[in-house]
Amino acid sequence: MKTAISSIVCIADMNIIPAIDQTLADLALPEVFVQRAKQIALLDKQGFLGLRPVTKLEESRALIYRMYVPSVYEEGVMRRIAEATNLVMGGRGGGFSQHIDFHRGAPLSFDMEKLERLCGKTDKLAPEEHALICCTVSRGSGDSLAQAILELGVGVPVVFFGNGAGLRDKLGLMRITIPVEKEIIWFIVPRSDAELVEKSIIPRARLDVPGNGFLYRCFIHAPVVNLRIRHGKRFHAATMEQVIAALDEVRGSSDWRRFGSRKHEHKSGEKKTVSTRGLFFIGEEEEVDIFRKAAIENGARGATFNPLEMRSYSTFTHEQAMVSHSRQLCDIITSSDVEEKIRRSSTLSGLFGKGKSCILKTFDVEMPSVIRH
Repeated sequence: MKTAISSIVCIADMNIIPAIDQTLADLALPEVFVQRAKQIALLDKQGFLGLRPVTKLEESRALIYRMYVPSVYEEGVMRRIAEATNLVMGGRGGGFSQHIDFHRGAPLSFDMEKLERLCGKTDKLAPEEHALICCTVSRGSGDSLAQAILELGVGVPVVFFGNGAGLRDKLGLMRITIPVEKEIIWFIVPRSDAELVEKSIIPRARLDVPGNGFLYRCFIHAPVVNLRIRHGKRFHAATMEQVIAALDEVRGSSDWRRFGSRKHEHKSGEKKTVSTRGLFFIGEEEEVDIFRKAAIENGARGATFNPLEMRSYSTFTHEQAMVSHSRQLCDIITSSDVEEKIRRSSTLSGLFGKGKSCILKTFDVEMPSVIRH
């Protein structure tokens, strides 16, 4: 029987990296993909001579950990990471899990005994009560978008860099008008607020103008969200983020801090979004190139590439230096019909043959109908 796999992503400030590495080593996870990123917050400072206060953007380095675990241990793994790093403290980072379709030639080898002992099983999938909103824009355009997100007060945006390909390559000399370098901005909001937040940021980033970038959302389980949007002098014993986290726990969800009310939701007959599919492929450079060509030939309009490090924690000990291997992530947003063609072509190319270690994660996404990617 095929083991159901869940995707877990943890965004970690550099200060808690040793604790996360030790936790993953305790769990003996065979493959974890690590990516450099930054978290952006607002820094409140006193103005010259203590007069008018000044607020500016503050960046802090972070790592994104991407891992895949059997779905029955999904909640236990996330809980163990959060407890080991005290992730609920504002500013440290966040974590979320996602229900996915998982494809890999050689199955991952987990230490089920350790996972059972340290995490415990759960037969019920966690509810996907949050939305991850992902914006891809030209490099240099991310700060204004991050500021808009912070001013809404929904959470701390996470930013990382990549390169685009596909549509740009077909434009001839016109391709010089579309930069190859991209900024990818992530932020997490309560599911019920996703549409309202998107309506606020799309005009700010001019994402409704073709060529300026695109935006999509997918639904996730996010037990820890970084809500520390402001740094600076504290005037109270508890931060606003700690108060919000306590209220979430008391009320059992984050619905109480929804921006809009249910009476403003669209009627069921109105077209709000375009349902599409996300394809995230991880492999070595030559494997990613094969996948990219198969995707473009079968109708995908474009792709974004990000460098990753692949680490194995199954043999990691305090005495050993951790070995990292270079990998690439290719992500594509396309239709279900095109997805099926890409998967079929990739399989025929041998990417998921016996012994192959490249990974394809596929999942449902939604795009606002005003976005013309």
